[in-house]
Amino acid sequence: MSLFKVIRLYGKISIDYTLRLIMATYRDIKKEFFDLSKKEQEQILKEIYNFSKDVKEFLNTRLTSDNGISYIDEIEKATDYYTHSGIPKEMSVKKINSIISKAKKAKVDVSILEEMEYIAFKAYIDFLNDFGGGPEIYEDKVYDHLKNYLILVLENNSQQYIETKVQHIQEYLLNNTNMCYDYLWELFEEITNINLREI
Repeated sequence: MSLFKVIRLYGKISIDYTLRLIMATYRDIKKEFFDLSKKEQEQILKEIYNFSKDVKEFLNTRLTSDNGISYIDEIEKATDYYTHSGIPKEMSVKKINSIISKAKKAKVDVSILEEMEYIAFKAYIDFLNDFGGGPEIYEDKVYDHLKNYLILVLENNSQQYIETKVQHIQEYLLNNTNMCYDYLWELFEEITNINLREI
């Protein structure tokens, strides 16, 4: 019995469990897929596409001109904490992390990841600034996303691009000199080798 017939036969069992059960390798799956007729291949692709929202986003990013823009839109929605009532809604750290993780798995361009890390950094730090505090984990995430952002920026081939982006963060940190941000200053100085205290 072919792999795909087994999966369909045990449709009520998760695909992950079925694959583990029969110990299929990528080579097995590839062989089975290309042994199918074109019509059967199209049906399998349709089933894969409709399997979950994450799969749809992945295929959309890899196979269309989207180039990861949908992940930008998704993280912007996840980091929008404003409400009509004026009472902020807490941002889901798990959801934000998941969106970035999906983008990485989809192998989006580094510029997309860079922008996503910046959006997350700004959302967490703006929340803390706007409301004088927030969930403790937000401070950790400000650090994490700033670190990831700066690392991605420094990987760029254009020195002018790097200087522009780094200067933007530098100016932001210099305008926020309270003790709560000491750890961000230290992070910035460690990654960029720029001593903010001498500016």
